[in-house]
Amino acid sequence: FERATFLVIAHSTRKAYADVHRFEKVSNIIKQFKLSCTKSHAEFRSMQVCNSKFRALIDAFTPTTYIMVVSSSSTALPTAITVNIANARDFFEKQLQMWNEPQ
Repeated sequence: FERATFLVIAHSTRKAYADVHRFEKVSNIIKQFKLSCTKSHAEFRSMQVCNSKFRALIDAFTPTTYIMVVSSSSTALPTAITVNIANARDFFEKQLQMWNEPQ
């Protein structure tokens, strides 16, 4: 998601779902939550939601994006997801630095 507007930048899934607008719906829900945080002078950094069917984690990814990871396993360890996001964040930050360096 783009950081300021929560527009969906990219998504990936392993199976087809009937609701083709599900990412936009999630984006709108998070936008409303972020607005509520702003109104109460709280800073939105990350969020985790889980139930018996899934676990979802949204976290700051790059200076301009957030990442959302959804696992269909409610037993997925949140620490493992967080560590994987941190490792991917480090990789992407290095790639951005290389891309932004003058030639």
